[in-house]
Amino acid sequence: MTEGRRRPALPGWTWPILLVGILAIAVLVEGAVAPGRLVVANPDTAAADALADAVTELPDGSLVLVGMDPDLGTYPEIRPAVRAALDALRARGAGIAVVSFTTEGRAVAAAEVARLRSLGATDDRLLDLGYVAGAEAGMVLSVTELAPAEGGDVPEPFAAARRGIAAFDMALIVGGVDIGPRTWVEQVGTRLPELPLAAIVPAVRHPEVAPYLRSGQLVALVGTARDGAAYAAAGTHADGLPSATGMLVGLVVALAVMLRAAWARPRHDADGGSPEGDEA
Repeated sequence: MTEGRRRPALPGWTWPILLVGILAIAVLVEGAVAPGRLVVANPDTAAADALADAVTELPDGSLVLVGMDPDLGTYPEIRPAVRAALDALRARGAGIAVVSFTTEGRAVAAAEVARLRSLGATDDRLLDLGYVAGAEAGMVLSVTELAPAEGGDVPEPFAAARRGIAAFDMALIVGGVDIGPRTWVEQVGTRLPELPLAAIVPAVRHPEVAPYLRSGQLVALVGTARDGAAYAAAGTHADGLPSATGMLVGLVVALAVMLRAAWARPRHDADGGSPEGDEA
């Protein structure tokens, strides 16, 4: 047994006080920065600012077409930014029409349309155009003709939408699959060069889309996790972003348990003996 290995024990009451103190600091910091959100450090907010500016510059009563064709596997990465953009469009008073050119995108679009309706979006501000078959050919036809998936009359604010994509003031493209911003630039942008195109894509698609931003064919591109977090944090949307307090609670508790175990182990060896101590 080696008395030299004994460490002074911390009083038992210091552990809960230490834990509460760290959590209090975490809550205060979170409240000062962004309540309920985990903010990713992002000194470069150019991408988020460009998308915010594109929404802010829309004229009153504008119509925005959302091309919803994300990938189911990567959509959670961009969902906070997408929802923040949709919320910003609603706050701007824009009429939002949602269309998909892939079945995978349609599955996500249906969920997002349902969410917007649950938040109070009415038929005069939200139009579900559903799924348009034909991939690129269907997109080309949609330049001059669009109709709701369920048929019937189109609400008056969206009456011009029957003239196709050409009737909209901006298109927001949510990408992730093969049909995405690149397809829009090639098939729609070449036919409607005056239509502003903005895009939100997962990081895996960013390299193939970034050149269109540099060429000016996209007015805004949020294509990295950092830029998406910056845009979502700057907006009004918090759902889908992990809580900083929740993550810090788990982290601090885990660290406290590890420190407690690390502090107690040498004392146990000193008191009860260990193979190393016996050999000494």
